[in-house]
Amino acid sequence: MRIVSSFIACALFGATIPPNQVPFHIEATEDVSREFPDAPKLQSFSFGQWKGRWVFIGGRIAGYHGVGGATADFVRADANREIWVVDTTVKPARTHHVPIDRLPARLAPVKEQWMSTAQLHYQDGSKLYICGGYGVDHAGNWVTFPIVSQADLPALIDSVMRGEAPAASIRFASSPAVQSSGGELTKLADGFFYLAMGHVFMGSYTAFEGQGEKNGKAASQSYLNEIRKLKIEPGAAPGTLEVSQAAAFKDPVEFRRRDMNIGHVLTPKGLGFAVYGGVFTPETQSAYSKPIFVFPDSEPLIDKSFDQRMNSYNCARLLMYDSQAATMHTTFFGGISGYLWDGANFVENPRLGAKDKPVYRDGLEWSDQISTISRGKDSTTEIVHPDTLPGALGSGAVFIPLPTVARMTVSPDILDFDKLRGSRTLVGYIYGGIRAFPFHFPYNKNAERYNSGTVPTRASEAILKVYIDSRQ
Repeated sequence: MRIVSSFIACALFGATIPPNQVPFHIEATEDVSREFPDAPKLQSFSFGQWKGRWVFIGGRIAGYHGVGGATADFVRADANREIWVVDTTVKPARTHHVPIDRLPARLAPVKEQWMSTAQLHYQDGSKLYICGGYGVDHAGNWVTFPIVSQADLPALIDSVMRGEAPAASIRFASSPAVQSSGGELTKLADGFFYLAMGHVFMGSYTAFEGQGEKNGKAASQSYLNEIRKLKIEPGAAPGTLEVSQAAAFKDPVEFRRRDMNIGHVLTPKGLGFAVYGGVFTPETQSAYSKPIFVFPDSEPLIDKSFDQRMNSYNCARLLMYDSQAATMHTTFFGGISGYLWDGANFVENPRLGAKDKPVYRDGLEWSDQISTISRGKDSTTEIVHPDTLPGALGSGAVFIPLPTVARMTVSPDILDFDKLRGSRTLVGYIYGGIRAFPFHFPYNKNAERYNSGTVPTRASEAILKVYIDSRQ
């Protein structure tokens, strides 16, 4: 299908941005992990919550793969092999978990998928949907799974908290339409799910590197280059789903993305979603900068007049709508950026050397900065907040809004800024993801940086409170 590549917007880059460009301040420095004893340390997982109980499936218990001489592969030993429930309705929070291997044989495809990483997930009411993911199958092969699974969260939580495998809460289907890793999944008011981009990686990363990162018999990589419009419904047989594809929006240039961020956006056109950032551009192996907007019953819009500088890699994000200003605010926490904000300007990270040289910087750096993209009636702007995260955090993490925080009625993902105006309010938590340590001793920003691909990392243990301060 043809993609519409026009959008009325403007960007403020290369100059000091007024501090009142957004009517709120973000605080995300307080680590309260002690209030969540035994909570898992995970990154790149699927997440859902129901009545104050958090559910974590899939992802990894280790940091970024292939660092420090470690294998480049996503080995089963580093996979999250548990179904986790963190009950935040009690103080301190109580953690429950059940091994995925305890699911029955009839759910064998789900067992494999639920131990994969970079799954696509979306919570629709009480149902958590998980698509794709990259991991090891029963035969020991590295694959991107062509599986979509659905978990009924109240039933799953009840089973796990009793120490039982939640088999009765699960439905699934196999379909090439849902085979993706590193993409994103969402749903709009037209009743369709939208599976955005990602790639299908088959074989091990070690084999792929051995082929010069070219497709071959041992390993291959294929980008989806599209956004798929899907109907996912209960199947006729118990425990099954049915998947049908209504449309596919293709663009081999701008849709060749993975590990990006998407989120609902509210505009005068109604509720849609936006795709932000993602990697890797074929020419420079850097991040994509043009947002893509999708609304029901229309083709995607590529905003060619705006360039996103910050937080380009998948990270925790907070969505908020200001009705008085008719402005959608999307805030990104840490992750990886092609730029940094020095207090007055966006500064592009240097690209130096090569992988086989003493110094190698690929321009994509682990970040502790927080940015907001605001989309109003007449402009799109990007600002960086003055406060930072307490470290290079956020990549592969999630923002978990408190159940009590007011939402926009059109989307439970979007907080209602009008109800937060004039106050300092705890709105939720940043959970999980990768914690990176990009600087040598003494480990501060004046020290020498590690080469790209060698930065020490681990699954983050931090759980950060997030406050919105809109007092003027």
